Amino acid sequence: MKQLNENAIIIGLEKINLDDFPNLKVLGCNCTGLDHIDLEECKRRGIKVISLRDFPFFMKTITSTSEHCFGLILALMRNYRTALNPPYKDREEYKGHTLSDKVLGIIGYGRVGKQLKKMAVGFSMTIITHDKGESYLDNLLEESDVVSLNVNLEGNENFFTRDMFQKMKPTSYLVNTSRSGVIQEGALLWALESGTIKGAGVDFIDDPQLLEYAKTHNNLILCNHLGGNTVEDRTRTEDFIKNLVTQYINENNV
Repeated sequence: MKQLNENAIIIGLEKINLDDFPNLKVLGCNCTGLDHIDLEECKRRGIKVISLRDFPFFMKTITSTSEHCFGLILALMRNYRTALNPPYKDREEYKGHTLSDKVLGIIGYGRVGKQLKKMAVGFSMTIITHDKGESYLDNLLEESDVVSLNVNLEGNENFFTRDMFQKMKPTSYLVNTSRSGVIQEGALLWALESGTIKGAGVDFIDDPQLLEYAKTHNNLILCNHLGGNTVEDRTRTEDFIKNLVTQYINENNV
């Protein structure tokens, strides 16, 4: 958190108690997902919220989340979780899969989904995309070797259900770089334990049951919100939000 003055602060993914900032007039957020901010309370208090989600043209230049997403795909397909760490067993233990000619299903064809598609084309993958309101989701689930979730949490709570896992191939993988809440509670653990899918890579560590599962199983990769966490993109987005908040302060005498 950075406090520019008594009326203005900038945060990332950390949660804050608005009662700790009684004079707050503008809240900058260096994120696109705002589920950690009480937006209704900010509106009630007249607090201006400035976030990255309102600037899609700028965000098109930010690629770290899609790169991370593709990194998880590679890690799952090539067994990197075990292969890159001691004890280094015989190479036959780590035999993986080529990405060429595999099918990638992208659910949520916005900024990250479009960037991910470009990367997958470079690996000669076949791509199926699905966006909100489209009707052919079942085909994507049935045909994909990897399913990637790239949707906003808002409006998609518990979107990916146990029934949807059952439509996937038992040899397929799920990658979720959105938020944990887009998957129905308990559904991912069930899919892994039952062998409904082969493995998963997710960008959150807020599910205690998944944390326990990962201690004894190698087919689940957990990351602590690493999507946008690169030196270059963090610097660019932080500077961008700081400039916007400073401009708002100057223009509104905050």
